[in-house]
Amino acid sequence: MKTPNPFCLNKKSFKAFVLGADPTNFSDNGNPKQLEYVFGILSDEPRYFSGILKNLNLIGLHMEDIYVQNLIPVYLESETAKNKDWEVHATIWIPKLIEEFDQVNPGRKKPVLVTAERIMKFLVNEDFILPKAKDIYEESNTGLFVVKPKDNKLGRPLYAFYRHRAYDLFKNIYYRELLILEQKNFLA
Repeated sequence: MKTPNPFCLNKKSFKAFVLGADPTNFSDNGNPKQLEYVFGILSDEPRYFSGILKNLNLIGLHMEDIYVQNLIPVYLESETAKNKDWEVHATIWIPKLIEEFDQVNPGRKKPVLVTAERIMKFLVNEDFILPKAKDIYEESNTGLFVVKPKDNKLGRPLYAFYRHRAYDLFKNIYYRELLILEQKNFLA
């Protein structure tokens, strides 16, 4: 099965990376649906990316502002949530992802919007204390949650941008407003 391509309209002027887990799905009558681009971007069935795109638009980012890739670019035997070996696969693929990101942004200034808590848990260093997803998005939070480059495996700023509907930025207004203010820094 062909690996989905990363998506980027302009590698010279994008503002942020959007990082998914892997392309594994069984949405074609119980079989894997072949995707040309990560998250099925530009396909006739945008369901995998529509919520992410809505959240991007709510903070002022659009398709021309992003570089989208999966941490694990290949299809696996089971979907992320059910895959007990997901971290093993992620460990194998992380050097390739770092190399790919460094090719399009060698200064490592562009942030990574991480679309799932499981990805974020894998990416942070072992000694980093990762707040629970709901705590990151709550108004009682003391400010925008960011994992600094020194605290993660990618060596880039990481932001929680979880795709689960509980973290829809239309409902999570406080976190959305913090991201709107911060996205001005994405121009770096």
